[in-house]
Amino acid sequence: MNFLRIAILSDSHLIKDKDFLGINTYDSLTAIVDLIKLNIDRYDIIMILGDLVQDQNEDSFEFFNIQLSRLKKKKLIIRGNHDIKENLPINDFFEYNEDIISNNWILIPIESYVKNKIYGEVSDSKLWDIRSKLINQPSLNGLIYMHHNLFETNSDWLDIHITRNFAHIRSELSKISNLRLVISGHIHQYTKNIISNLTFLSIPSTSAQFTSSTKEFTLDKVNPGYMELELYDNGEFKYNIIRTKSSYGIPDISPKPY
Repeated sequence: MNFLRIAILSDSHLIKDKDFLGINTYDSLTAIVDLIKLNIDRYDIIMILGDLVQDQNEDSFEFFNIQLSRLKKKKLIIRGNHDIKENLPINDFFEYNEDIISNNWILIPIESYVKNKIYGEVSDSKLWDIRSKLINQPSLNGLIYMHHNLFETNSDWLDIHITRNFAHIRSELSKISNLRLVISGHIHQYTKNIISNLTFLSIPSTSAQFTSSTKEFTLDKVNPGYMELELYDNGEFKYNIIRTKSSYGIPDISPKPY
């Protein structure tokens, strides 16, 4: 059976010469890239779901570009809420990615970024556009990738930054019969939710990890990670969360909002 294999990473939050919530983000991103590079021939696409550089420092952007240059594969990169530069100085970044059709799958980006806001938004016109694409190509299996999440984490401090109208959006998406997967970052943790035949996944961060179901902003002690995803030509899929074997700092006990 043929398949498309994708490495998906998100939320590097690079800061030069300073930790991010107790994590050295330069070192943690390097470790993730090292892991991917070890098996780079396995991958067809590298997908990056936003929140790339926290400090907006030119050196941090250059560091990010150097790390990406080590991965000689096609890259799909989208903005997160912290990617605030008007012209984002990231190699291989396009403001609007083209859909990718391969191995009976179509990969469709959703741009949920809202200028000067932490939360995300998705317009009804974008939902209609996705619906039309997939209905008009029923032989293709759909995958949507975006930065912001569509499910609450049962943590008020994090859920205020969810995609606006998230329940409406996921309800409309779940009505599209050949849409199989929606993958997001933003919440710095792995989650899985299913509506009808549609699976919603969020992926861990390459930097600090967040904890669900907490009243206060709380960090998890699990290591940084990324997702390896296999898309089979019959519409099935398989994924694995791969984490670094070393830690890159001590997560803050009482982290402050950032």
